[in-house]
Amino acid sequence: MKIPYSKEPVDFRLLILVSIRRIRFIIYGICLGALLLGGGYYLGKHIFAGMPIYHAEAEVYLQYIDNVEIENIYINKQTWEDLVYNDIIAEYAADEIGRRLNIEEVKDKVSATLMTDTRIVVVSCESTSQTEAKMLANKYAIAIVRFAPELKEIEDARVLKSATTTYEVGFEDRTWAMSFAGAIAGLIISSIGLVLYFVWDSSIYIPSTTEIRYGIPTLGLTTDQMRKFSINSEDSYLGDMKRKSHKKTEFYRLWLQVNYLKITKGYKKIAIVGTSLNDNTDFVINLINSFLKEKREEEIFAIDRCKMKKEDAYFSSPEYELVTPGSVNNDPTIAVTAAKCDATIVLIKAGDHNGKLVERALDLLRLQEANVVGAILYDVNSALIKKYVFSSFSSSTRKLKEDIYNVRNASEEDSEKGSEDI
Repeated sequence: MKIPYSKEPVDFRLLILVSIRRIRFIIYGICLGALLLGGGYYLGKHIFAGMPIYHAEAEVYLQYIDNVEIENIYINKQTWEDLVYNDIIAEYAADEIGRRLNIEEVKDKVSATLMTDTRIVVVSCESTSQTEAKMLANKYAIAIVRFAPELKEIEDARVLKSATTTYEVGFEDRTWAMSFAGAIAGLIISSIGLVLYFVWDSSIYIPSTTEIRYGIPTLGLTTDQMRKFSINSEDSYLGDMKRKSHKKTEFYRLWLQVNYLKITKGYKKIAIVGTSLNDNTDFVINLINSFLKEKREEEIFAIDRCKMKKEDAYFSSPEYELVTPGSVNNDPTIAVTAAKCDATIVLIKAGDHNGKLVERALDLLRLQEANVVGAILYDVNSALIKKYVFSSFSSSTRKLKEDIYNVRNASEEDSEKGSEDI
């Protein structure tokens, strides 16, 4: 039964297998996401961020007079945050600096605060120069040391810690974290993209898709590996020695043979037409001819041994004909030729974006009232079809394989018995 694209069920197993074949696109997405997000962050923070701001700190220890209760002293944290901009301290700082800098500009770079321990004042300085930041913090600390004894509660002051190091203000290098986030985003986006691509893809990868989408049975398939074997229309397929070393290939041939003979039984003139624009499908036709040749030889052998009447011959009958006019999409008049035959089989390339071409070919054939009895899928990815159809976990598939080989073995045994009788 034909099912429209819009209602075609999603084959999740096929989706996963096809996506695994395209895993490189997920890897590309991960790398691209990491590069864009991590690289963009790095450029913004390291290349185009402008001049960095450096922070330096110095500490001043305050020695209060005896018998003073520190908790009652009015000089608190807010006081020191304001005092650092006092003109007296600024003048002391200007003396220490040597009046090389504008003191008003210096004030914009300096700040001070009182730690929880009210005896320690922290002097901070921020500048685009590490050297200047350390120098201003130290000079201002010295200025506070000079100024502090002028306050009646303070007996003395000294520099507890000089500014010897700096750190960059507001900078936290998160390039790796951003790269990881970009990789995750790339993974998600590329995975969604693969799913959408699969949903919109009109390619056919497995036989059942042909039956669901176009309402015609798939007689069998040939894999990409089978194309490389030389099959001449006048020769037997592969040869006995090669058959033993290519059991998987032989299985696909037998699968096609069993279905082809069943579906075309009783038809004397059969057309095999292509649906692509430029593919060479001679090897598929020669494959069919190879087992038709075997059937003709079996009939001739039976006639010679008087086990079959000549008028009952089917494959060796002069009326039996295999017509191969070419691709109906290259020449629409081929549909007329196919309509004159008793049955028509279409060849469909697997994995191609050929959904519209297949639809067009079938429409041309049906308009001419050609009897389309089935399709053959060729160039199927051997790794994909093995994982999809011939999984070691599928007992039904193993049973099918055994049945087909039993058919072959029974045929070979009958042939050997016939040779012994001779």
